[in-house]
Amino acid sequence: MTIRKGFDRSDAAGPARRVRSWRLLGDAREGVAAPARRRGRSARRGFDRPSPPSLALLGAPRLRIDGAWHDLPPSRWVALLAYVAHARTWVRRELLAVTFWPEHDQVRASWNLRQCLQTIARSRAGTAFEREPTRVCWRGTSDLGDFQSYLEAASWQAAVATYRGPFLDGLEAVDVGPFQDWLGVERGDLQERWRAGVLALAEERLRADRGGAALDLVHTLLRHDPLDEVAVRLALRAAAASGDRTRGARAYLAFCEALRDELGAEPEPTTEALWKELTSTPA
Repeated sequence: MTIRKGFDRSDAAGPARRVRSWRLLGDAREGVAAPARRRGRSARRGFDRPSPPSLALLGAPRLRIDGAWHDLPPSRWVALLAYVAHARTWVRRELLAVTFWPEHDQVRASWNLRQCLQTIARSRAGTAFEREPTRVCWRGTSDLGDFQSYLEAASWQAAVATYRGPFLDGLEAVDVGPFQDWLGVERGDLQERWRAGVLALAEERLRADRGGAALDLVHTLLRHDPLDEVAVRLALRAAAASGDRTRGARAYLAFCEALRDELGAEPEPTTEALWKELTSTPA
């Protein structure tokens, strides 16, 4: 994608998903304060108060408003919103300017940033997006915060269920160098945390004599990375525990083939020992 000089309004509002974008952005006749005016006194007293906006950052980005989820387009304003929400604190404007408009001088980058922030403020997400002269902050919630909290509490099942897919899936289309560098690092880190959570949950199920459930989990890792030898070893153990030698053999043989084809290597001795143990045990 060629980065055009100046601020591109189509980039701020997203690609040509007109109906969806209109619903997210609203119009001048129905701003974010209109529902509260219609509710009258009940809104002022705290009744029927809408829940704060929430962002889903794991997988394709989405925005939840009053319980309804809306897909967000792979545009620069969504990337900037997600970048700020990921920080979970105040982010200085000059950092955003150099991250999202590195090809421009400070004056032009700052102008582009102001336009982009106005787009966010006009969107439905704007009710939870706080702006100050030198910094901005996301005041809503996000699944990323939940995911990290579950991991810290060793709530493996909740963490694995929260991870819908790669961090900001689809936003690699926003072809801005510094943002892409940041996205690659963060996506890899979160993916590795998800992998650790899946392995921990599989071990937990294996200890509870749920070898089949553990094997199901391990296969999600192998679909993502066929060369994950730690996952293959766990698959062999789970197959032995559940008696499902067929699935264990399928996982091991597919791993060996990928290992030879891509790296010209053979399984580690520990992995081979688990394979021999599985195949030598009477059915």
